[in-house]
Amino acid sequence: MNNAVVIGGGISGLASAYFLSERPDPPKITILESEDHLGGTIRGIDFGSKKVETGPDSFITRNLSAVDLAAILELSERLVAPATSSAFIYSRSKLHHIPKGTVFGAPSDMKKFLGNSLISRPGQLRAALEPLLGRARIEGDTTVGAFSKKRWGREITDKLIEPLVGGIHAGTVQQLSLAQCAPQYMQAALAGNSVSAGLKSQMAGYTPNGHPMFYSFAEGLSELVDGLLKLLIDRNVQILTGCQSLEIIPDHDGYEVVTSCGTIAAEGVVCATPAYVTSRLVMPVSRIAGELLGTIEYASPIMTLLAFEDESFSQPLEGSGVLIPRRNGTLATAVTFATNKWPSWKSEGETLLRISSGRVGDNRAWQLSDDVLVASLESEMEQILGVRARSTRHHISRWKDRIPQFKPFHSELIQRIRDNLPVGIELAGAPFLGVGIPACISSSALAAERLSRNSFKPR
Repeated sequence: MNNAVVIGGGISGLASAYFLSERPDPPKITILESEDHLGGTIRGIDFGSKKVETGPDSFITRNLSAVDLAAILELSERLVAPATSSAFIYSRSKLHHIPKGTVFGAPSDMKKFLGNSLISRPGQLRAALEPLLGRARIEGDTTVGAFSKKRWGREITDKLIEPLVGGIHAGTVQQLSLAQCAPQYMQAALAGNSVSAGLKSQMAGYTPNGHPMFYSFAEGLSELVDGLLKLLIDRNVQILTGCQSLEIIPDHDGYEVVTSCGTIAAEGVVCATPAYVTSRLVMPVSRIAGELLGTIEYASPIMTLLAFEDESFSQPLEGSGVLIPRRNGTLATAVTFATNKWPSWKSEGETLLRISSGRVGDNRAWQLSDDVLVASLESEMEQILGVRARSTRHHISRWKDRIPQFKPFHSELIQRIRDNLPVGIELAGAPFLGVGIPACISSSALAAERLSRNSFKPR
C-alpha cells in the first residue's frame, strides 16, 4: 500500500494514522478533517485563568490502550488521577452517597449494600433476593434495563443503573445493549448462579497493573492530541483541516476520496467519522453498508460550565459530583464538582461545575437559548446543591449527535457492516468498540492492522 487516507481528525483518526505509520514500510498517510480543530470532542478552553475541558475530562484505565499510547508518546509522567472519586445520587430532593457494595450500579456485596439511604427498604430486600433467582438466562442479547429489573428490581434499575450506565451513553438502559454497555453483568451472569456474586469477584482485578480507575494529563487531555500530532508531523503525515470529505468512489488502483479540497487517490481508507457521516461516504462503494450505518442512533449532550464564588454554597461540596436519575425530570443529567475532581482547575475563591444535559428522549435543553439554559441550570443547582447566587461566568458546548447508542445486537450490526464493505475500507471510532478514549484507540489499532493485512483492491 503506497497511499492511505484517514477521514476524521478526532482521537480515532489520529490514532489510526499513528498505527498505520508504525507498520513495516508504512504508506504515505493523509488525514482529512472537516473542522479546523483536531481532537474531536477532546477540547480544552481558557475559562478564566485556567484551562478546562469541555468534552471528556478523563479516560478509564481498564482498557490500557490510552495508558500505553501515553507511554509511547513519553507522556506517562504527565498522567494525573482525579483527586476524588466519591459521588452522589440525587433522589427524593436529597443527595445520597452511591451505596457501597455496588459494581457499575449493581449490588455486589449485600453486607455493604444493605442500609444505604438511596434505596428503600423494600427495594434493598428485593435486590437481596438476586442469588435465589438461579442462573440468568441470556439468549443472544437484551437491554441493560430488562436484565437489571429481572435480577435486582425496578428501583435499583431506575435509581442506580439508569443514571450510571445510561448516563455514560446519554441514553436509557431501556434501549442499551447488555452485551455492549454492561459486559460486566453478562460476564458475571455466565460465571455462576448469582450475578451479584460474580460482580463481587470481578472487583479484585478491575483495574490492571495498579493504575487508578481514571486518568487525565496535567494540562488536560489535549496533551494526548498534541503528542500524537507532533509524532505524526515528524513522520511526514499530511494533515488537512477545513477539508470536508464528500464520498469514496472506486478506482482501478483502489479508491478516490472526493473532498471539498479536491480528489485524493488511495489504496486504503480508514473512516474515523460518526456513523451517519461514514454512511454517506461509503454509499458509492456499498449501499448496504451505508444504509446499515445510517441506522445507528446518536445522542446530543450539552456541557455547561458554571463558575460560582465559593460563598455561593451553603456548605463546601464533597466528592466528585452527582448523578441525577431520569425520573427527577431535571435538565441536568449529571454535575461534576470540577474543582474538587481537578484541583489544578481552581481559581482562588471560585468553584467550577460541569453540568451535563441532553440525552436520548430528552432534548429540552436544545430548545433553550444559552441565557435561558444557564438560568434554568442555576435554578436546578439551587435546588440540588443549595447554591444561593448566580454564576459569575459560563461556557456552553453543544455536542450535536456525538454519542452513539448501542442497542441490542449492536455487535452483529457492526459485523454486517464490515461484511458489506469492500477490502481497503476500514472503520474506527466510538460506534465500533465503545465510547471512551481507550475504546476509540483500540478500534483504530484494529482498523490499521486490518488495512495493512489485506490487499487493497475493491472486490
